[in-house]
Amino acid sequence: MTTIHHEIEAACPPERVWAVLADLEAVQHYNPTVRTAAVRGTRRTGVGAERVCDLHPGGRVVERVTHWEDGRAVGLEVAESGWPIRYMHWVTRIEPKGAGARITQRLEYAPKYGPLGWLLDKLVMKRKLTATLDDVFARLAKRAEAASGAARGHRGATVAP
Repeated sequence: MTTIHHEIEAACPPERVWAVLADLEAVQHYNPTVRTAAVRGTRRTGVGAERVCDLHPGGRVVERVTHWEDGRAVGLEVAESGWPIRYMHWVTRIEPKGAGARITQRLEYAPKYGPLGWLLDKLVMKRKLTATLDDVFARLAKRAEAASGAARGHRGATVAP
């Protein structure tokens, strides 16, 4: 099993970060690897909700909510994918930090293919996943900050739908 930790601060209230994070379809706006995201089924929030993400340049992943603390934390797992993993799950937490928010994530996964998967993880997967998630977290914070600026009536801050 491999564990990756991420942490970033956002210059906006935690509820603005939560508004972005809790919208399961919004991932397409801050994760550059997601082309489209749609909730599957009738449940849009809470444990058991699922989203289907079509990816760039191709592929698809289904993610299921496994943990939900309103305004504070959401956990997901990969339910279906073509990725070389046996499992992947993560919990993203939001907490106040001064006038802003601190966003943290603990992600765990295990590659397929035994010793070959272990080697692939050590040489490529962990490094690539960490770099991708660094970018995703920076974009998540920026999107929440822009939404916060727009909510306060600041000019120049826009958020794409």
